[in-house]
Amino acid sequence: MRSEMTFKRLGEIVDAYGASPARWPEAERPAAEALLAVSAEARALVEEAGRFDALLDMAPAGVPSAALAGRLMAARPRPAAPSGRPVAPRRRATGILGALLETVWPYGSPAFPAGALAAALILGLALGSTSNISLLQPETSVAAASGDQTGEGLIALAMADQAWPEEWMQ
Repeated sequence: MRSEMTFKRLGEIVDAYGASPARWPEAERPAAEALLAVSAEARALVEEAGRFDALLDMAPAGVPSAALAGRLMAARPRPAAPSGRPVAPRRRATGILGALLETVWPYGSPAFPAGALAAALILGLALGSTSNISLLQPETSVAAASGDQTGEGLIALAMADQAWPEEWMQ
């Protein structure tokens, strides 16, 4: 509780609560009224705030429409699910295919995983069609004709042996 009221603090109280002492904080009301009794400047401040309060009281108080109240209620935050995700309304499966989709993907619309699957398929086909598949087929070159040496050389390479077959050094 303040025992001494300053003009600045009285201005803050009047700005926040208006000119009526009944609306002022109870802890500061006696000190503010004591300042009003001795200061003409404080009384002028409260009179000016009283005129402003009278202007505000003349403004009609509008009642919100039912449509506005409905939009506000629809936009309110929803409680979160235990996992931290918002609770989504359950959709009903239509037919056997819908029940199967809901069983496989119960997290909402299956459009996202279906799109990801389609993108992976297209990317795989594009990369597969542009790669050189002839590398996977055995060649009929000189290195392939000497079958045992090539096999031993690959084993040496796989085992990190430093002794390279001489034909690889060419």
